[in-house]
Amino acid sequence: MSEAKLSGRKAGSGNSLIVIGVCVLANMVDGFDVMAIAYTGGAIMGEWSLDPAMLGYLFSAGLAGMMLGSLFISPFADMFGRRRVALACMAAMAAGMFASGLAQSVEQLLALRLFTGLGIGGILATLNTVVAETAPPARRNLAISVFSMGYPAGSMLGGLVAVAVMDGQGWQWVFFAGGIGTFIVFLLNWAFLPEPRQQRSAGAPRFPLKTFVAPGVRSGTIIICLAFFLNMMSFFFILNWTPKLVENLGLSREIGVTATLLLNFGSLAGGLSYGVLADRLGWKRVCQIYFASFAVLIAIFGLLPAAVAPLFVVAILAGIFMAGAMTSLYALAPIVFPPEIRAGGTGLAIGIGRFGATLGPIIAGYALASGVDRAPLYILFAIPPLLVVLLMQTLRPRPDAVAA
Repeated sequence: MSEAKLSGRKAGSGNSLIVIGVCVLANMVDGFDVMAIAYTGGAIMGEWSLDPAMLGYLFSAGLAGMMLGSLFISPFADMFGRRRVALACMAAMAAGMFASGLAQSVEQLLALRLFTGLGIGGILATLNTVVAETAPPARRNLAISVFSMGYPAGSMLGGLVAVAVMDGQGWQWVFFAGGIGTFIVFLLNWAFLPEPRQQRSAGAPRFPLKTFVAPGVRSGTIIICLAFFLNMMSFFFILNWTPKLVENLGLSREIGVTATLLLNFGSLAGGLSYGVLADRLGWKRVCQIYFASFAVLIAIFGLLPAAVAPLFVVAILAGIFMAGAMTSLYALAPIVFPPEIRAGGTGLAIGIGRFGATLGPIIAGYALASGVDRAPLYILFAIPPLLVVLLMQTLRPRPDAVAA
């Protein structure tokens, strides 16, 4: 496999560190923008008198946009360049966040969350590929882990902003803050994100959908897409619904937001630890340990009583293994696809995952509206990560793919 060259400098140079740095910042605003609706959902629900099912749709609107962006926007990065697609997606995100703060009805906010999600979905697969192609081969897992840490860091920042501004300024200012931050990161990427000179095979199709199911790629495509689907269903259920479900225990809205902040705090350690452990113990073993632990901790979190200390401790632990599990999939996706379809293939896997992410909060919303208790709901969402453990046993990397 030929390594991507950035601005004429080899991977591992100081230029590579700058490129990875601006990619991390972009992933931070992704995390902020995605989680803005989770932190503000309780306030919006009360102000607009929404039922749990409609709140589930609000949670999932942005995720549906992310699914569509991953499936239909990220492949253009292989055709027209990573830089162009990334900048266009960031511009859409900034505009969508600003406009979300101006929404006057649930229908407007649904549409704007969908639009914002398109940008987020397109940029995530694109920049994940840039990081994989930029980092030195021996440090690729670590680089992807550091990149993945940007998401929970941005999610934490969103929670801190929500706690600081919602009571005094209103939920709208969480979205305004996200729009400002996204625009600043757009300018930084405009200045420092170069276009990788990625080598394409002479016969590479311009829109290579058929190559995802070609011999030698098909089984890996199916496995990684199923893994993303199952994981994101549980991942985004717990991230989106935890603030409201903790509040439903009789605790304050601030405690619900803080529990989600701690999930993301644990995610910082979890994302980084995967890169360190996978380089030493092997990707498959570490990936399976993270997914099994994530499943157990989801179930435990749902069984806990309305006691702040146990909820916070388990939230941190769940965040560690939740992020480690997610990071493992982002690190594995590039090893499944050949170089000429790597961004599109990663986008396909993430897009299928976003379909699961879209379903998760909606299923939970209808379940809660039907009277399902918190404990069986969390146990239900502990099942998908266990299925991923079994899937990982069958995954084999391509010989010519990026080493994991």
